[in-house]
Amino acid sequence: MLGKNTWPARLFRFFSGYGLAVTCMLLLFVLTWLSTLEQPAKGLYEVQKRYYDAEAWYVIPDLPWLYLPNLSWLAGLAGKQIIIPLPGAYLVSAVLFVNLCLGGIIRIRKGWKNIGVIISHFSMVSLLFAGFVAHKYSKEGIMYVLEDEVSDFAQSYYDYTIEVCEIVDGKKTAPYVVPAEPLKGLDTDDTQLVDFPKLPFDIEVSSWMRNSNVVKSYDEEDPLVVDGLRLLQTENAVTEEENAAGCYIDILPHDSGEGKTRLLLYGPVPDPVTATINGKIYAFTLVREIWPMPFQVLLDESVGEYYPGTQKPSFFMSKITRIADKSEKKFTIKMNEPMRYDGYTLYQARWSGEMERAQSGFAIVKNPSDQWPKWSLYVSMLGLFIHFGMKLGGFISQSSRANRKAASSSAKGAV
Repeated sequence: MLGKNTWPARLFRFFSGYGLAVTCMLLLFVLTWLSTLEQPAKGLYEVQKRYYDAEAWYVIPDLPWLYLPNLSWLAGLAGKQIIIPLPGAYLVSAVLFVNLCLGGIIRIRKGWKNIGVIISHFSMVSLLFAGFVAHKYSKEGIMYVLEDEVSDFAQSYYDYTIEVCEIVDGKKTAPYVVPAEPLKGLDTDDTQLVDFPKLPFDIEVSSWMRNSNVVKSYDEEDPLVVDGLRLLQTENAVTEEENAAGCYIDILPHDSGEGKTRLLLYGPVPDPVTATINGKIYAFTLVREIWPMPFQVLLDESVGEYYPGTQKPSFFMSKITRIADKSEKKFTIKMNEPMRYDGYTLYQARWSGEMERAQSGFAIVKNPSDQWPKWSLYVSMLGLFIHFGMKLGGFISQSSRANRKAASSSAKGAV
């Protein structure tokens, strides 16, 4: 047993105490509130990264009312941001997870009287663990389907990949894909060497721009001018989906006799850029990451309406046929009524009726812990029901004994 005044005992009491639990929950409330206020101006992706990413150990809220006003007594401080550093939500959640494990499961008094409380604490621990799994392993993308057409793949909202393939008889061969992970961490000053052992060359990615534009330039001495075009970095868009990534790649032939070739890749342009290496033609494309689905979606009917005088949908829904394992099943997907299959969830996210055929956009989420929060809440409700049921039963039993005792005393007094 640890002594009460030893450092390990003090640390255990601190990390398992009520005070830390209340502080963590208040911080999560404040962080959620502030991030919600920031989202309209900065976009969902940017806010999630600043407040909830595992690498965001702390966050400084950036809101208009946190800037000092232009008052005479403030002198040169007018317009300066008020610095209020707060711990990141991921860190706070991790501390709360430890607190619940130590205080709500290990430290708590064991016995039938506390079984409901223990169950409720266990459900809260599993809820936080579900959040960790979702943060670490979930994947999101979008699938666009025209009415009466079939799709079996989704595209990432914000991650880009580079596809390299050989052109044979005017057709593309199976592509070699540079994964999104090493690319999304790049900056304009970084380079990334990508090896292709099965191809006669490697490539080096440079000047990665999260949001960019292509402009004409005739400066022949500028190394970033390729065929009269140059990438120009622009300010990030409000939503990550609107960002147009761009970069340069240098083709480095394994045969040292050939010089390197520089190409400019721009995300919004779907047409590949080609180059000839060792007498063969290769195509290079910068595209949002594509991931195949284990099923096909046939859009039978796409229905929607716009707000009067706008291009903003007021209502939309889709009737689809899911084709999987040589079987077909029909679904209607609309707000709060997704389709779930094999760990994937399809939500109705977009609709467009401007073209000849209507188009639906389905947000696709693959989250291993998709249903965990629901079951955690059910378990929590069960624990609270048991706890308050036992308390109510005890109160009724105690009141009954007190009434019988009072009645017995009255009877003796009457005699």
